[in-house]
Amino acid sequence: MTTPPPTELTRQLLIAVRDVMSMSHLRLRAPLDRLELTAPLSDALWALDPGLPAPSMKILAGRLHCDPSSATFLVTRLERQGLIERVPDPADRRSKTVELTAKGARVRRELIEAMVARSPLSALDAADQAATLRLLRKALTRSATPETSAADPTGAADRTA
Repeated sequence: MTTPPPTELTRQLLIAVRDVMSMSHLRLRAPLDRLELTAPLSDALWALDPGLPAPSMKILAGRLHCDPSSATFLVTRLERQGLIERVPDPADRRSKTVELTAKGARVRRELIEAMVARSPLSALDAADQAATLRLLRKALTRSATPETSAADPTGAADRTA
């Protein structure tokens, strides 16, 4: 079998990545229903890493790759569910940060456990997962621009989990 040209390989890789994400989302329907979350709300909850400083609305919007007004809509919905709270930023009292509540941290843990268990990537052994992670991070690092770096101020693309 001959190797397709690089542009065709890139196309095939993009299709495979999209298919993994689509299958992951499909497999999450029941857990999301149980947790009373939509896919966009789960993305916002995922972006609120309790191990990192609470993000401002602007940083959260960057992590979600969305408009700040969309992030505000999601935060309002999560706030109504008691999963997050807006707190004055200690560095700038005019600004707000977004913090998980105890309930939000519990729901986030359940969400991540469900995502990990149901992802097609969980079918790979540890060595294949590590190789895939290394390659995806390498691609993200090599293609980083000031705009994409600003959207990921946590450096998550460079973390080694």
